[in-house]
Amino acid sequence: MTSQRTADRRVSAIDMTIGNELRTIVAFAVPLLLSNILQQCYSLTDVAIIGHELGDDALTAIGAVTTIVDLYNSLVIGMSNGFSVIIAKFYGAHDPAKLRQAVANTCFLAVIWGIVIMFAGIFTLNPMMKLLNTPETVYDAGYSYAIIMISLIGFSFLYNILSGLLRAIGNSKAPLYFLLVSVITNIALDLLFVVVLPYGLPGAAIATVMSQALSSFICLFYIVKKVPELHFRRKDMKLDRNMLGELFSAGFSFALMYSVVNVGTIVLQGAINGLGSAIIAAHTTARKISSLCMMVLSTLANSMATFAGQNHGAGRYDRIRRGLKQILIISMAVSTVEIIAIYLAGGLLVRGISGSSNPEIINTAVFYLKFDLPFYYVLAIILITRATLQGMGSKIAPIAASIMELFLKIFTAGFLVRKFAYTGVAMCEPIIWTVCAVYILIVFFMNKNIRLSSSSLHADSTRS
Repeated sequence: MTSQRTADRRVSAIDMTIGNELRTIVAFAVPLLLSNILQQCYSLTDVAIIGHELGDDALTAIGAVTTIVDLYNSLVIGMSNGFSVIIAKFYGAHDPAKLRQAVANTCFLAVIWGIVIMFAGIFTLNPMMKLLNTPETVYDAGYSYAIIMISLIGFSFLYNILSGLLRAIGNSKAPLYFLLVSVITNIALDLLFVVVLPYGLPGAAIATVMSQALSSFICLFYIVKKVPELHFRRKDMKLDRNMLGELFSAGFSFALMYSVVNVGTIVLQGAINGLGSAIIAAHTTARKISSLCMMVLSTLANSMATFAGQNHGAGRYDRIRRGLKQILIISMAVSTVEIIAIYLAGGLLVRGISGSSNPEIINTAVFYLKFDLPFYYVLAIILITRATLQGMGSKIAPIAASIMELFLKIFTAGFLVRKFAYTGVAMCEPIIWTVCAVYILIVFFMNKNIRLSSSSLHADSTRS
C-alpha cells in the first residue's frame, strides 16, 4: 500500500513527511520566496511609478487607503491560507478521497466568502476613510484607487485559493511561474495606464487587478491540465457538514487573525493621518520597504505552516519540532543581514522607491526602518512559531495573540502617538512583538503533541 501511494505522487507535489526536514522546507520555501517577491512587485511598482509620475500627493493618497484595502485582502488571503492547511493535512495523511472532497467544499466556501467580502468592502469604504481622517486633499484620489481594488478583489482571492491548493500539496514552483508572467504584465499596464494614458491612480488599480486576473486564469488552467491530485468528481461535490465546518473554522481563524492585525494597523493609520501629508508619505514608503524585508520571514513562516500541516496529518510531531528549530536559526541569520543593509543603504532605498526629494519624507522613513528592524529577531519567533501552531490545527492561540496586538495598537495610537508623535508610531510594533513572542512560545511548548515528541526524542537519545 505504501509503495502504491508513493507511486501515485506526482512530480508536481512534495511529500514533506519524509526526508531531511531542512532540505525539504528550503526546497519548498525558495520558489515561495520568489513568488512573494513578485507579489510585492505589484505594490512596489505602483508606489514607484505613482511617486515618480504623479508626485507626493498621489503617494499620500495611496498611503491613506492602503490599510483599508489590506484589511479586505487579509480576509480573503487568511481564508485561503486556512483552507490550504486542511488540504495539506489530508495530503500528508495520504487520504485522496478526503483530499478531493476538501477541494470541492473549498470551492463552494470560496464563492460565498468572496461575494460577502466584496460587498462588505464596497459599502464600508467611504465610512472607513472618514473614520481614518483621510485628508480632504487626497480623499477623492484615494477613494478612486481603493474602490477598484475592493470591487474586483475576487481575482486576488481566486489566485490565492488556487495557489494555496498547489502549495498545500508541496508545489510552490508553479505559482512562481504564473506570477512572473503576471508581474511583467502589471509593470507594462502600469506604464500604459499611468504614464502613457492619463488614468492616474485608477489606472494603477486597473493594472494590478488585470494582472491578478491573468495569474488566476493561468493557475486554474495548470491545475486542470497538470495536477490530477486536486481534481474532484461529481460525488466529491456533496457538501459535508463536518468538512465544511473544518474548512471554515480553519479559514476563519486565519482571516480573523489577519483582520484583527489589520484593524490595529488601521487604528494606528488614523493617528498617522493626523500628523500631516509628509508623514503619511514617509510611512507609506517605509512600510513598503519593511514589507519587503519581512518577506523572507513570512515565507519561512508559510513554509512551516505547510510543513507542519502535512506532518500533523501524518502524526510526525518530531519532524515539526526539528524543522522549527532549524528554520528559526536561519531566520535569525536573515534578520542580521537585513538590519545591516538598512543601516548602510536605507536612505537610498527610500529615495529610489518614493521618488521624493523631500528631506522630511526621506529622514522620517529611514528613522522608522532603523528603529524597527533590530526587532526582527523577535518578529521571526512570532511569525514562524505561530504559523507552525496553525499548521498543527491550533486556532485559539494565534487569534489570542492577534487580539493582544489589536489592543496594544489601540493603546499606542491613543497614548504613544499623542505623546511622542511619529516616534510613538515607530515604538508601537517592537513593543507588541516582544509581548506576543513570549505568549506564542509559552503556548507552543505547552502543546501536548510537541511535549510528547520532546519526551520521545529525549528517551531515544538516552537509550542511545
